[in-house]
Amino acid sequence: MKKTLNWVLAATLISGFTMSVTSCQDNDDNPAPAKKQYRLVQNKQVYDTSDAYYIADYTYDDQGRLASFVRVGYNTKFSDGPWVDADYSYTYGDHYIIETLHNDNSYYYYTLNDDGLIVKAEGFVIEDGVEDPRSLYYFHYKDGRLQSVENTNPSQLTVLNYVDDDLMSYGDVGKSAKEFTRSGLSVDHGYLNVPMSGINDRLYMMGYYGKPSRHLESREKLESVGATIYSLFDSEYTYTIADGHIVEMVEVTNTVMKSPVYNTSGTKTTTTTFTYEEY
Repeated sequence: MKKTLNWVLAATLISGFTMSVTSCQDNDDNPAPAKKQYRLVQNKQVYDTSDAYYIADYTYDDQGRLASFVRVGYNTKFSDGPWVDADYSYTYGDHYIIETLHNDNSYYYYTLNDDGLIVKAEGFVIEDGVEDPRSLYYFHYKDGRLQSVENTNPSQLTVLNYVDDDLMSYGDVGKSAKEFTRSGLSVDHGYLNVPMSGINDRLYMMGYYGKPSRHLESREKLESVGATIYSLFDSEYTYTIADGHIVEMVEVTNTVMKSPVYNTSGTKTTTTTFTYEEY
């Protein structure tokens, strides 16, 4: 009986091995199709509080890097034509990126580390042919995730706090903090909310600030309490996702501002739609 069981076991193992080899051979003969790659080429922002809307176009170089970003404003109430709200181009070199803002006579010089992450951002304005430095940021990482941002003007250190793969809050030492609530949604590619000021949203999208949060934001809340001034910016996000990409994002922001001389509040809804191309 024991010998019979051993033969049955051996036959089962041989059969399983044969099926495994056959399966591998079949996979080699009929490999799974490569997953298509997409990149963002346009977004459109519409605000419910005004007659203006904006369309932004993204172009890429032959290496798939961002080459330009042009944002044009339109107004449905007036017929004086569109205006260029932002016109950026990007130049790449060994361990640096130069972002030029053509309609503002200024540029940013980004220094990259060996992992291709931005570790320093210097802003300049050109006046009468002379470079005037305006801002300087340093970025610090751990395990591919942004941990802190140092702003030298004004002197300020911002620390980011994560839970697993998601940024849940950040705060300026001695100042206010922003908190995030995450949804269960994740996407292959698309617009991901920029975590904080001082970060270039276009280069953030391209991965130059390290790993993004795994899950999309469902809420951002920034509350600041001062001696005489109180402010609250509370935004909720909903998304429409198709084929692993965000095709629409709706942001509803509630704002409260209080001081000895004014007391205001209001709600604004911004709807952004996204267009992608296969490459």
